[in-house]
Amino acid sequence: MKSQNSLAVIGVVLFGVGALGSDASGAYIFEIDTDGLDDGILTFNPNFSFGGDTTIASQSATAPLVGATGGDSIFGGDGINMPDTYRYTYNPSVEGDNLPLAPGTALGNGHLATGLAAGGAGRYRVYAGFPLTANVSGGLTTYLVSTLGDTFSVSIDQNSVFMPGDPTPWVLLGEIDYVSGAIDVSQSSVSNTFVSMRAYGLLFEPVPAPGATAMLALAGIGAGRRRRQVLDR
Repeated sequence: MKSQNSLAVIGVVLFGVGALGSDASGAYIFEIDTDGLDDGILTFNPNFSFGGDTTIASQSATAPLVGATGGDSIFGGDGINMPDTYRYTYNPSVEGDNLPLAPGTALGNGHLATGLAAGGAGRYRVYAGFPLTANVSGGLTTYLVSTLGDTFSVSIDQNSVFMPGDPTPWVLLGEIDYVSGAIDVSQSSVSNTFVSMRAYGLLFEPVPAPGATAMLALAGIGAGRRRRQVLDR
């Protein structure tokens, strides 16, 4: 009887580990240019827009990011009285995921894909993508990420966030707790120089609930101990 209970616990643990990352793998890539061509022609994502008094941006080369299709990136803007601003909107419950990412896929800067499927409520990582650059002159680039009940803001130097040997990774901005509705992201510069900031797009991926992996590991250890005790008798 004890042996059967031990095997049942082991089965539950293995099922849980599989649920954390097996064939249910994915993320959502938000590309500003959706034609998949680095051709100087911008076909804007319908969920992308400009903010403040920015109405246009310049086209630049693509960024060789994991999952990217090769469309153009953008830089700068025509803002005058307000900072150049780009806006993105992603609704996980409606759009789900569109990018298969196996667990452990390297995203750059030491970050690995979780392998969880996007679309439901939970915690999400938000990454920014842009080409390798050394001439952004608009100061720090600020990202404001918000959704129902949660928000965070982070400012980065786009000229110096890449690790040597890893020139164009996805740059982790932070994590946000998603319940429903949209996740809105605003990207803005400090000053409106010609190359005030750069952008290719964003990447959203869910992460395990805090402590979930640790709980499964502890359950597995406990199950293993019980099984050894049964076998020793």
